[in-house]
Amino acid sequence: MEKFNPEFFFNNLIFTLIILLACFLQISLNFLSFFIISQPYVLAIILFLAIRRLNFETSSILIILYGLLYDLITGGLIGIHSLFFLLLKFFTTNLNISNKILKKFGEWFLFSFSYITSLLITKFMFLIVNLKFPDIYAISFNIGTTLLIFPLILFLIDIPKVVFKVFISK
Repeated sequence: MEKFNPEFFFNNLIFTLIILLACFLQISLNFLSFFIISQPYVLAIILFLAIRRLNFETSSILIILYGLLYDLITGGLIGIHSLFFLLLKFFTTNLNISNKILKKFGEWFLFSFSYITSLLITKFMFLIVNLKFPDIYAISFNIGTTLLIFPLILFLIDIPKVVFKVFISK
């Protein structure tokens, strides 16, 4: 019965708003002319950071629903993004190797491991379902731009913390 407290509801509401904003940001990247080949996966970055940095356990059911919603909005295969989001959560939080990577190499390497592994498994499922190879050039462009944008988003998230520390310490 502890799942029905107001804090749990508020945390899931905030998580929902963050993911919905990320979905709309991801969809809006389609309209930029320099992302004709493939877009960076900003939604995966924000989902990874929400899973890692929020102080509560994210619900797998909500992650499945967000994936289904994103599939319905974009017109993709139903369930592919749910699988991708669940794999991203699994590789981020549930493996011993994830904790070792985080402690030894840092958050960027953990994101790289989680993102690339989840994406490759999802693309393999796409290959099995469609019996068609996905565009390797678009996948490599997607991985490259996503991994390059990850430190930039981390920096933008950490700016308010640094500014707050500077003003508080004076």
